[in-house]
Amino acid sequence: MLLLVSGLTLANREWTVLELAVLSPMLAATFAGPPLTALYGVLAVLDGVLLGLHDDLFGQAGGGPTAQAVRLGGVALGGVLAVLASRYNTRRETKLQNVSRVAEVAQQSILTPVPPSSGTLRLAARYASATAEARIGGDLYEVLDTPWGTRLIIGDVRGKGLGAVRIASRVLGCFRLVARQAYTPFALLTALDVEAAVVCGLDDFVTAVVVQIDNGQVDDHRLTLVNAGHPDPLLVRDGHAHPLNVGIRLPPLGLLAGDDNTVGVTLQPGDRLLFYTDGISEARHPDTGQFFPLLPQVEAAFADLSPDPGAGYDHSLDDAVDDLARRVRAWTHATLSDDVALLAVELPRTPP
Repeated sequence: MLLLVSGLTLANREWTVLELAVLSPMLAATFAGPPLTALYGVLAVLDGVLLGLHDDLFGQAGGGPTAQAVRLGGVALGGVLAVLASRYNTRRETKLQNVSRVAEVAQQSILTPVPPSSGTLRLAARYASATAEARIGGDLYEVLDTPWGTRLIIGDVRGKGLGAVRIASRVLGCFRLVARQAYTPFALLTALDVEAAVVCGLDDFVTAVVVQIDNGQVDDHRLTLVNAGHPDPLLVRDGHAHPLNVGIRLPPLGLLAGDDNTVGVTLQPGDRLLFYTDGISEARHPDTGQFFPLLPQVEAAFADLSPDPGAGYDHSLDDAVDDLARRVRAWTHATLSDDVALLAVELPRTPP
Protein backbone atom coordinates (compact mmCIF):
# COMPACT_ATOMS: atom_id res chain seq x y z
CA MET A 1 0.00 0.00 0.00
CA LEU A 2 2.85 2.38 0.77
CA LEU A 3 4.41 1.59 -2.59
CA LEU A 4 1.10 2.28 -4.33
CA VAL A 5 0.68 5.64 -2.60
CA SER A 6 4.28 6.56 -3.37
CA GLY A 7 3.85 5.54 -6.98
CA LEU A 8 0.70 7.63 -7.41
CA THR A 9 2.36 10.67 -5.85
CA LEU A 10 5.51 10.40 -7.92
CA ALA A 11 3.61 9.73 -11.14
CA ASN A 12 1.57 12.94 -10.93
CA ARG A 13 2.80 15.75 -8.73
CA GLU A 14 -0.58 17.49 -9.09
CA TRP A 15 -2.11 14.84 -6.85
CA THR A 16 -1.74 14.99 -3.07
CA VAL A 17 -2.64 11.51 -1.94
CA LEU A 18 -0.11 10.86 0.79
CA GLU A 19 -3.00 10.75 3.28
CA LEU A 20 -3.79 7.35 1.80
CA ALA A 21 -0.64 6.04 3.48
CA VAL A 22 -2.78 5.62 6.59
CA LEU A 23 -4.38 2.60 4.88
CA SER A 24 -1.14 0.67 5.37
CA PRO A 25 -1.30 0.39 9.21
CA MET A 26 -5.07 -0.06 9.04
CA LEU A 27 -4.70 -3.05 6.77
CA ALA A 28 -1.90 -4.39 8.96
CA ALA A 29 -4.23 -4.25 11.97
CA THR A 30 -6.45 -6.91 10.36
CA PHE A 31 -3.74 -9.58 10.21
CA ALA A 32 -0.74 -8.44 12.28
CA GLY A 33 -0.10 -7.78 15.95
CA PRO A 34 0.42 -4.36 17.55
CA PRO A 35 4.24 -4.24 17.07
CA LEU A 36 4.10 -4.87 13.33
CA THR A 37 1.11 -2.53 12.96
CA ALA A 38 3.04 0.21 14.78
CA LEU A 39 5.97 -0.35 12.41
CA TYR A 40 3.68 0.15 9.42
CA GLY A 41 2.35 3.32 11.08
CA VAL A 42 5.87 4.72 11.51
CA LEU A 43 6.73 3.83 7.92
CA ALA A 44 3.54 5.57 6.72
CA VAL A 45 4.53 8.80 8.52
CA LEU A 46 8.12 8.62 7.18
CA ASP A 47 6.76 8.00 3.70
CA GLY A 48 4.57 11.07 4.08
CA VAL A 49 7.55 13.18 5.17
CA LEU A 50 9.70 12.03 2.24
CA LEU A 51 6.93 12.54 -0.29
CA GLY A 52 6.27 15.99 1.17
CA LEU A 53 9.91 16.94 0.72
CA HIS A 54 9.97 15.53 -2.81
CA ASP A 55 6.84 17.43 -3.90
CA ASP A 56 7.61 20.55 -1.87
CA LEU A 57 4.42 20.14 0.14
CA PHE A 58 6.05 21.99 3.04
CA GLY A 59 6.23 25.06 0.85
CA GLN A 60 3.49 27.43 -0.19
CA ALA A 61 2.64 25.32 -3.25
CA GLY A 62 1.54 22.53 -0.94
CA GLY A 63 -0.30 24.73 1.54
CA GLY A 64 2.69 25.40 3.77
CA PRO A 65 4.09 23.62 6.82
CA THR A 66 0.78 23.80 8.67
CA ALA A 67 -1.15 21.99 5.94
CA GLN A 68 1.53 19.33 5.67
CA ALA A 69 1.60 18.92 9.45
CA VAL A 70 -2.16 18.34 9.39
CA ARG A 71 -1.73 15.67 6.69
CA LEU A 72 1.02 13.91 8.62
CA GLY A 73 -0.94 14.24 11.86
CA GLY A 74 -3.88 12.47 10.22
CA VAL A 75 -1.60 9.65 9.10
CA ALA A 76 -0.07 9.38 12.59
CA LEU A 77 -3.52 9.41 14.24
CA GLY A 78 -4.68 6.67 11.87
CA GLY A 79 -1.61 4.64 12.80
CA VAL A 80 -2.37 4.98 16.53
CA LEU A 81 -5.97 3.88 15.96
CA ALA A 82 -4.73 0.94 13.88
CA VAL A 83 -2.44 -0.16 16.73
CA LEU A 84 -5.36 0.02 19.18
CA ALA A 85 -7.54 -1.98 16.79
CA SER A 86 -4.79 -4.57 16.37
CA ARG A 87 -4.41 -4.85 20.13
CA TYR A 88 -8.16 -5.38 20.52
CA ASN A 89 -8.24 -7.99 17.75
CA THR A 90 -5.29 -9.85 19.24
CA ARG A 91 -6.86 -9.96 22.71
CA ARG A 92 -10.19 -11.11 21.26
CA GLU A 93 -8.58 -13.88 19.21
CA THR A 94 -6.55 -15.03 22.20
CA LYS A 95 -9.67 -15.14 24.37
CA LEU A 96 -11.58 -17.07 21.68
CA GLN A 97 -8.75 -19.57 21.34
CA ASN A 98 -8.61 -20.09 25.10
CA VAL A 99 -12.38 -20.53 25.36
CA SER A 100 -12.41 -22.92 22.39
CA ARG A 101 -9.52 -24.91 23.86
CA VAL A 102 -11.26 -25.21 27.24
CA ALA A 103 -14.53 -26.18 25.55
CA GLU A 104 -12.81 -28.76 23.38
CA VAL A 105 -11.07 -30.32 26.38
CA ALA A 106 -14.37 -30.36 28.24
CA GLN A 107 -16.09 -32.14 25.40
CA GLN A 108 -13.25 -34.61 24.94
CA SER A 109 -13.52 -35.48 28.62
CA ILE A 110 -17.22 -36.18 28.06
CA LEU A 111 -16.94 -38.04 24.75
CA THR A 112 -14.39 -40.65 25.68
CA PRO A 113 -12.81 -42.61 22.81
CA VAL A 114 -14.84 -45.57 21.63
CA PRO A 115 -12.92 -48.86 21.89
CA PRO A 116 -12.12 -50.56 18.57
CA SER A 117 -14.04 -53.66 19.65
CA SER A 118 -16.50 -54.96 22.22
CA GLY A 119 -16.67 -58.72 22.45
CA THR A 120 -16.91 -59.95 18.87
CA LEU A 121 -18.17 -56.57 17.63
CA ARG A 122 -16.05 -53.98 15.87
CA LEU A 123 -16.64 -50.30 16.56
CA ALA A 124 -15.78 -46.93 15.04
CA ALA A 125 -16.86 -43.37 15.87
CA ARG A 126 -16.33 -39.92 14.40
CA TYR A 127 -17.35 -36.41 15.46
CA ALA A 128 -17.43 -33.58 12.92
CA SER A 129 -18.09 -30.05 14.12
CA ALA A 130 -20.02 -27.52 12.10
CA THR A 131 -17.64 -24.74 13.24
CA ALA A 132 -13.89 -25.13 13.43
CA GLU A 133 -13.68 -22.11 15.75
CA ALA A 134 -15.69 -23.78 18.48
CA ARG A 135 -15.61 -27.56 18.28
CA ILE A 136 -18.29 -28.07 20.86
CA GLY A 137 -21.88 -29.18 20.79
CA GLY A 138 -24.51 -31.44 22.26
CA ASP A 139 -23.98 -34.64 20.27
CA LEU A 140 -23.17 -37.63 22.49
CA TYR A 141 -22.35 -41.31 22.25
CA GLU A 142 -20.98 -44.08 24.44
CA VAL A 143 -20.35 -47.85 24.31
CA LEU A 144 -20.19 -50.09 27.39
CA ASP A 145 -19.79 -53.78 28.12
CA THR A 146 -22.51 -54.95 30.52
CA PRO A 147 -23.74 -58.30 31.92
CA TRP A 148 -26.41 -58.30 29.18
CA GLY A 149 -24.02 -57.56 26.32
CA THR A 150 -22.79 -54.43 24.60
CA ARG A 151 -24.93 -51.38 25.29
CA LEU A 152 -24.57 -48.11 23.45
CA ILE A 153 -26.24 -44.74 23.21
CA ILE A 154 -26.19 -41.99 20.64
CA GLY A 155 -28.05 -38.74 21.21
CA ASP A 156 -28.34 -35.08 20.42
CA VAL A 157 -29.03 -32.26 22.85
CA ARG A 158 -31.11 -29.41 21.53
CA GLY A 159 -28.86 -26.36 21.21
CA LYS A 160 -25.12 -25.79 21.34
CA GLY A 161 -22.42 -24.39 23.58
CA LEU A 162 -21.58 -25.11 27.18
CA GLY A 163 -25.24 -25.51 28.14
CA ALA A 164 -25.62 -28.39 25.68
CA VAL A 165 -22.37 -29.93 26.90
CA ARG A 166 -23.60 -29.75 30.50
CA ILE A 167 -26.78 -31.63 29.59
CA ALA A 168 -24.84 -34.16 27.50
CA SER A 169 -22.45 -34.82 30.38
CA ARG A 170 -25.32 -35.52 32.77
CA VAL A 171 -27.05 -37.87 30.33
CA LEU A 172 -23.83 -39.74 29.59
CA GLY A 173 -22.97 -39.95 33.28
CA CYS A 174 -26.37 -41.46 33.97
CA PHE A 175 -25.95 -43.91 31.08
CA ARG A 176 -22.55 -45.07 32.34
CA LEU A 177 -24.01 -45.73 35.78
CA VAL A 178 -27.39 -47.24 34.92
CA ALA A 179 -26.32 -49.24 31.85
CA ARG A 180 -24.75 -51.85 34.15
CA GLN A 181 -27.81 -51.95 36.42
CA ALA A 182 -30.96 -51.65 34.32
CA TYR A 183 -32.35 -55.02 33.24
CA THR A 184 -33.79 -53.88 29.89
CA PRO A 185 -32.94 -51.11 27.39
CA PHE A 186 -36.34 -49.50 27.99
CA ALA A 187 -35.67 -49.37 31.73
CA LEU A 188 -32.36 -47.71 30.92
CA LEU A 189 -34.12 -45.22 28.64
CA THR A 190 -36.62 -44.41 31.39
CA ALA A 191 -33.78 -43.66 33.85
CA LEU A 192 -32.15 -41.40 31.26
CA ASP A 193 -35.45 -39.57 30.79
CA VAL A 194 -35.67 -38.86 34.53
CA GLU A 195 -32.12 -37.48 34.53
CA ALA A 196 -32.79 -35.36 31.43
CA ALA A 197 -35.97 -33.95 32.96
CA VAL A 198 -33.97 -32.78 35.98
CA VAL A 199 -31.15 -31.11 34.07
CA CYS A 200 -33.02 -29.76 31.03
CA GLY A 201 -34.73 -26.39 30.97
CA LEU A 202 -38.20 -25.69 29.66
CA ASP A 203 -37.02 -25.59 26.05
CA ASP A 204 -34.39 -28.34 26.31
CA PHE A 205 -34.60 -31.98 25.39
CA VAL A 206 -32.39 -34.84 24.22
CA THR A 207 -33.12 -37.22 21.37
CA ALA A 208 -31.50 -40.60 21.88
CA VAL A 209 -31.29 -44.22 20.76
CA VAL A 210 -30.34 -46.90 23.28
CA VAL A 211 -29.17 -50.25 21.91
CA GLN A 212 -28.27 -53.60 23.40
CA ILE A 213 -26.45 -56.30 21.42
CA ASP A 214 -26.53 -59.58 23.31
CA ASN A 215 -23.44 -61.57 24.06
CA GLY A 216 -23.17 -64.67 21.91
CA GLN A 217 -21.26 -66.46 19.25
CA VAL A 218 -20.46 -64.69 16.00
CA ASP A 219 -23.63 -66.10 14.44
CA ASP A 220 -25.88 -65.42 17.44
CA HIS A 221 -26.34 -61.73 18.21
CA ARG A 222 -29.70 -60.17 19.05
CA LEU A 223 -30.03 -56.39 18.78
CA THR A 224 -32.61 -54.66 20.97
CA LEU A 225 -33.34 -50.99 20.34
CA VAL A 226 -35.42 -48.22 21.89
CA ASN A 227 -35.75 -44.81 20.30
CA ALA A 228 -36.68 -41.48 21.93
CA GLY A 229 -37.23 -39.05 19.07
CA HIS A 230 -33.91 -39.78 17.35
CA PRO A 231 -33.24 -40.51 13.65
CA ASP A 232 -33.58 -44.21 12.87
CA PRO A 233 -30.29 -46.15 12.79
CA LEU A 234 -29.35 -47.93 9.58
CA LEU A 235 -28.62 -51.63 9.11
CA VAL A 236 -26.36 -52.39 6.14
CA ARG A 237 -26.86 -55.99 5.01
CA ASP A 238 -25.94 -57.57 1.67
CA GLY A 239 -25.08 -54.19 0.21
CA HIS A 240 -28.34 -52.47 1.14
CA ALA A 241 -29.11 -50.00 3.94
CA HIS A 242 -32.40 -50.35 5.86
CA PRO A 243 -33.72 -48.03 8.60
CA LEU A 244 -34.41 -49.74 11.92
CA ASN A 245 -37.85 -48.27 12.51
CA VAL A 246 -39.76 -48.44 15.76
CA GLY A 247 -43.49 -49.06 15.86
CA ILE A 248 -44.18 -46.09 18.16
CA ARG A 249 -41.96 -43.00 18.03
CA LEU A 250 -41.53 -41.75 21.58
CA PRO A 251 -40.82 -38.11 22.51
CA PRO A 252 -37.23 -37.08 23.34
CA LEU A 253 -35.69 -37.53 26.78
CA GLY A 254 -36.98 -34.98 29.23
CA LEU A 255 -40.41 -35.22 27.58
CA LEU A 256 -40.71 -39.01 27.51
CA ALA A 257 -44.19 -40.44 27.74
CA GLY A 258 -45.70 -43.57 26.29
CA ASP A 259 -45.30 -47.29 26.20
CA ASP A 260 -42.27 -49.45 25.52
CA ASN A 261 -41.30 -49.20 21.85
CA THR A 262 -38.54 -51.81 21.91
CA VAL A 263 -37.76 -53.55 18.63
CA GLY A 264 -35.45 -56.50 18.07
CA VAL A 265 -33.34 -57.69 15.14
CA THR A 266 -31.18 -60.78 14.83
CA LEU A 267 -27.84 -59.74 13.38
CA GLN A 268 -26.07 -61.78 10.74
CA PRO A 269 -22.32 -62.07 10.20
CA GLY A 270 -21.23 -59.22 7.94
CA ASP A 271 -23.94 -56.80 9.13
CA ARG A 272 -22.93 -53.21 9.71
CA LEU A 273 -24.90 -50.68 11.76
CA LEU A 274 -24.73 -46.89 11.57
CA PHE A 275 -25.97 -44.67 14.39
CA TYR A 276 -25.88 -40.95 13.65
CA THR A 277 -27.19 -37.53 14.64
CA ASP A 278 -29.38 -35.34 12.47
CA GLY A 279 -26.44 -33.18 11.40
CA ILE A 280 -25.83 -35.66 8.58
CA SER A 281 -29.44 -36.36 7.61
CA GLU A 282 -30.19 -32.63 7.47
CA ALA A 283 -26.97 -31.64 5.69
CA ARG A 284 -27.79 -29.62 2.56
CA HIS A 285 -26.03 -28.88 -0.69
CA PRO A 286 -25.13 -25.16 -0.58
CA ASP A 287 -26.17 -24.55 -4.21
CA THR A 288 -29.28 -26.70 -4.69
CA GLY A 289 -30.48 -26.94 -1.09
CA GLN A 290 -30.97 -30.69 -1.47
CA PHE A 291 -30.58 -32.90 1.58
CA PHE A 292 -27.68 -35.33 1.76
CA PRO A 293 -28.86 -38.63 0.18
CA LEU A 294 -28.15 -40.68 3.27
CA LEU A 295 -29.21 -44.19 2.23
CA PRO A 296 -27.33 -44.41 -1.09
CA GLN A 297 -24.27 -42.70 0.37
CA VAL A 298 -24.19 -45.06 3.34
CA GLU A 299 -24.53 -48.02 0.99
CA ALA A 300 -21.64 -46.71 -1.11
CA ALA A 301 -19.42 -46.14 1.93
CA PHE A 302 -20.37 -49.18 4.03
CA ALA A 303 -21.28 -51.88 1.52
CA ASP A 304 -17.99 -52.17 -0.37
CA LEU A 305 -17.79 -55.96 -0.42
CA SER A 306 -14.86 -57.81 -1.89
CA PRO A 307 -15.49 -60.21 -4.82
CA ASP A 308 -15.20 -63.17 -2.43
CA PRO A 309 -18.40 -63.18 -0.30
CA GLY A 310 -16.62 -64.96 2.52
CA ALA A 311 -13.75 -62.49 2.67
CA GLY A 312 -15.76 -59.62 4.13
CA TYR A 313 -15.23 -55.98 3.23
CA ASP A 314 -12.57 -54.36 1.06
CA HIS A 315 -12.00 -51.68 3.69
CA SER A 316 -12.30 -51.59 7.45
CA LEU A 317 -15.11 -50.08 9.48
CA ASP A 318 -12.89 -47.09 10.27
CA ASP A 319 -12.30 -46.54 6.56
CA ALA A 320 -16.03 -46.77 5.90
CA VAL A 321 -16.82 -44.11 8.52
CA ASP A 322 -14.06 -41.86 7.17
CA ASP A 323 -15.42 -42.34 3.65
CA LEU A 324 -18.91 -41.33 4.74
CA ALA A 325 -17.56 -38.26 6.54
CA ARG A 326 -15.71 -37.24 3.37
CA ARG A 327 -18.88 -37.65 1.34
CA VAL A 328 -20.77 -35.35 3.71
CA ARG A 329 -18.06 -32.70 3.53
CA ALA A 330 -18.01 -32.93 -0.27
CA TRP A 331 -21.81 -32.65 -0.48
CA THR A 332 -21.95 -29.59 1.78
CA HIS A 333 -18.72 -28.07 0.42
CA ALA A 334 -17.41 -28.24 4.01
CA THR A 335 -20.23 -25.97 5.23
CA LEU A 336 -22.04 -28.14 7.77
CA SER A 337 -24.89 -26.37 9.53
CA ASP A 338 -24.90 -28.76 12.49
CA ASP A 339 -22.47 -31.09 14.24
CA VAL A 340 -22.35 -34.71 13.09
CA ALA A 341 -21.72 -37.72 15.30
CA LEU A 342 -21.26 -41.15 13.70
CA LEU A 343 -21.10 -44.45 15.57
CA ALA A 344 -20.68 -47.63 13.53
CA VAL A 345 -20.86 -51.26 14.62
CA GLU A 346 -19.88 -54.34 12.63
CA LEU A 347 -20.49 -58.01 13.26
CA PRO A 348 -17.55 -59.50 11.34
CA ARG A 349 -17.93 -62.53 9.12
CA THR A 350 -15.21 -64.27 11.06
CA PRO A 351 -14.34 -63.81 14.76
CA PRO A 352 -11.60 -61.21 15.47
